[in-house]
Amino acid sequence: CHAPAGTRRYLLCAAGDFVKMYSVATEETLRVMGGHADLVTGVQLNPHNHMQLYSSSLDGSIKLWDFMDGIPIKTFTVGSKLLALYALASSEDSVFVVIPKSGERDTFQLVSVKLTKAAGQDLEAKELSVVLDGVDTSPKRIAFGREGEYVASVKEVNLQVFFFKRKQLNRFSVSAIKTKSGNNHFTCIACHPTEDCIATGHADGKIRLWRNFYHKKDYTFSTLHWHHDTVMDLAFSMEGTSLLSGGVESVLVLWHNESDCQKDFLPRLGSAIEYISMSSDGALCCTLHTDNRITIINSNLRFSKSIQGLIKSTDVRTGLVVDPRTKALVLNGEPGHLQFYCLQSDQQLFSVSWMGLY
Repeated sequence: CHAPAGTRRYLLCAAGDFVKMYSVATEETLRVMGGHADLVTGVQLNPHNHMQLYSSSLDGSIKLWDFMDGIPIKTFTVGSKLLALYALASSEDSVFVVIPKSGERDTFQLVSVKLTKAAGQDLEAKELSVVLDGVDTSPKRIAFGREGEYVASVKEVNLQVFFFKRKQLNRFSVSAIKTKSGNNHFTCIACHPTEDCIATGHADGKIRLWRNFYHKKDYTFSTLHWHHDTVMDLAFSMEGTSLLSGGVESVLVLWHNESDCQKDFLPRLGSAIEYISMSSDGALCCTLHTDNRITIINSNLRFSKSIQGLIKSTDVRTGLVVDPRTKALVLNGEPGHLQFYCLQSDQQLFSVSWMGLY
């Protein structure tokens, strides 16, 4: 997530057991916030105070941070593994998390967690309300609709939409038939910020736009199609006038006015796009890639910055060597490349092809 503060901009992201804060202008690591005892699974700006951040972890806790000082304000112990986190402006004293369903294996629920306002830094948050059953653990397969009116979840070939005020649950499904290009399975979901429209990505490269889903039988959907393989993530612009999509092609696609004919592209982003996130003011978006890199992109679809983390290679193991000149750690990176990684700044200095070493 992005956090604007005055004229400076920050990027906050989960990194192992930590939350890292980067400068968007310089790409440098400004702060590493530690305190969780296991993998951090979600970071969300406090919708009521954009100088504060919520984080969730597999350690069963939610932390509220003052990220400018890098200190935890409160720790809420839920007592169950937390696999995804959502914070809404319409919910002042609660957040939403995905947790395992008690007594059942590989079954998960979306629940609302009441965050007590009691004094003290370490508090228990045991007041849970189940919102949806049978959800996926991936955070990009749940999305909240217009002003928190409803929540939508996708898993396999099923879409379910729960309307909070009327306590109504509608379920929809798509055909499970396999084709040459893949199958219809849902892979991601995004909700329009101001209209009742749900966008879903699918394993066959298609995007569906659902409307009129208040009615189980009268719903409609239209289809957008450019991706030749799995749509890995979707995000609406803050105004809802455009939709961003990404996948294995390493191309960010900007769809205008939900039209198949009006689209722009930002190609050659280096590796598959796994996640897309919009800044809170809509001025920037960022993409997370399979090579552990974050790309920051301007709203006019122009490349801005790149933050490269340590690249994991599965094929070649070169061992570890310290370069005496740069003091960087040298190890294998992308196929055919060596990466020079600075441990002090936690940044990749550069990557060179092995061919260039002979």
